[in-house]
Amino acid sequence: MLDAARGLLHEQDPAAVTHLRVAETSGVARATVYRHWPDHVGILLDLLRRGAALNLDSPPADLPIAEQVTGLLRRFAAALNGDSGQILAAMIGLAEWDEDAFAALERMTAFGPQLLQDLLAAGVEEGSLAAGTDPDLIKDRLIGPLYLRRLLYHDEITTAYVDRLVADTLAPHLTAG
Repeated sequence: MLDAARGLLHEQDPAAVTHLRVAETSGVARATVYRHWPDHVGILLDLLRRGAALNLDSPPADLPIAEQVTGLLRRFAAALNGDSGQILAAMIGLAEWDEDAFAALERMTAFGPQLLQDLLAAGVEEGSLAAGTDPDLIKDRLIGPLYLRRLLYHDEITTAYVDRLVADTLAPHLTAG
């Protein structure tokens, strides 16, 4: 059923991912689709979960902070470049008018940014990043361009772009230690 929903999303748009169309495309009864997902937001959310094999585990703590951040953002960018980016765009559009979609999207997208913020906060605490560095602000400066590039410009996020973004953003905050 999720493969059918993904196909509908790729071939058409989020509006095409309905219970009826998923049932027709997958060859299952519409009641079966409803039993798994009471609303179409649930279908899109499960597509996002399935497509977002983000592999966003904490990087090894023995790496320099810039390498930890770069590795994390490379994995995040890879997910945005794949199906997850398209599904995320659909969910963002839907979340503008649907409170359930907004709540689901908020839960789904909080993990990566929080992991990055925690990583940056640990860098400040251990002295890799200068005292007074605002992890929340740096997190936004790092993740914002990735969302902008993928979701607004529809550009692929390259590893070279991620590397430059991290280097330019972190450079003023890195300590000599």
